Amino acid sequence: MKSIDISHKGNISINIILILSALAGSTFLYLTDLIKSPVLFFLIGVFLLYPFRKESYIISRFLSLISLLFALWLVIDLNIVLLPFIIAFTIAFLSDPIIKKMESFKIKRWLGSIIILGFLGGAIAGFSVFVFPLAFTQLNQIIQQVSQFVNSITDFLESKQFYTFLSSLGIPKASVKELVQTQLMPKAEILFKSILEGLFVLLSNVSAIANQILNLVLIPIISFYIIKDYPVLKELIQEILSGNHSKSYDNILRISAILRLYVGWQMLAALWIGTVASILLSILGIPYAIVLGVLCGLLNPIPFFGTIASMIIGSIVALLADPPNASSHIIGLILVINGLHFINAYIIEPRVLGTRVGLHPVLLLGSLFVFGHFLGFVGFLIAVPTTAILMIFFRDWKESLNKKIYSEPEIQKPSTQ
Repeated sequence: MKSIDISHKGNISINIILILSALAGSTFLYLTDLIKSPVLFFLIGVFLLYPFRKESYIISRFLSLISLLFALWLVIDLNIVLLPFIIAFTIAFLSDPIIKKMESFKIKRWLGSIIILGFLGGAIAGFSVFVFPLAFTQLNQIIQQVSQFVNSITDFLESKQFYTFLSSLGIPKASVKELVQTQLMPKAEILFKSILEGLFVLLSNVSAIANQILNLVLIPIISFYIIKDYPVLKELIQEILSGNHSKSYDNILRISAILRLYVGWQMLAALWIGTVASILLSILGIPYAIVLGVLCGLLNPIPFFGTIASMIIGSIVALLADPPNASSHIIGLILVINGLHFINAYIIEPRVLGTRVGLHPVLLLGSLFVFGHFLGFVGFLIAVPTTAILMIFFRDWKESLNKKIYSEPEIQKPSTQ
């Protein structure tokens, strides 16, 4: 028994030495500028460790780890190249249930693919012609409005009226002037400059992204073939993960079901909320209704914070655009946003999602803070579905643990006579 333990410890030591040697060699090659390409690092690591994968559980896990890291790096490095394929696969993934419904009505899969892609193309063309130009025009007007507000604030801080007002409060004029010139003005200029730069970057980036998406001619072609051959792709994945990895395939099916339901619904919810909000805000005469409506739709997938951010941004815009009527505009804006949020969150969404993505409010807020802290805006978007997927595995682990506890035979106590 002792010899088995010694050999086991020896194997672990050899595995650790092999891994450390591979890391040391890779670090040496990187620091000496002999090799800079992550692809070569990955190939060298696989070449050195792959022969020992079956002999060591640790090396097998380490190979899986570096393969995962390499795959993540590859996706990040090739994001522009892979973007058409990612968008095409997302379209195929979300439209598969619709295609199956069409097949039940004797519509061929290839024809259903053409119908869906034609509908999406028509919707994008309609938004490009009627909505996007108006939204960009209003966004540009908002930027000009903010610029005028910055100039007005700057002029006011340098005016005699401002110093007279503060002097009436008992603050010495010399102290006020020094405070304004050395503290208030520089910080205000930096703040307003950052706001303006952010708005200009937003406008330019939105235009660039829209142009890139419209210019990606490959997306409909790739989408057509992926949608048409989606069942073949599923069978291929099932075949690869058959046997010992059948549990992994079951998990993929469960995760894909949640993602398809959640992502599909959030896209529909963003569309209808953005459309209805734009119409209602326009009817109420609120300035820049299209931009504010689109903003409501885009921020809707973020629970709690999306609604709050929409109200705050909308109130600021209404205050800057039309100060005399700002109070009535803000009240109308808050009523519209909260009303749409209530209808979506408490009436429609429970009927669509049910309890499949349901999370406790505390867990939901915690996930938003954690993901938002590490990943920013993207973290807010992926917090809910990622946490829901993690909860699936947590419930499975809890269930297996309970089965293990209750399946253990009870230890019989020795009878005392």
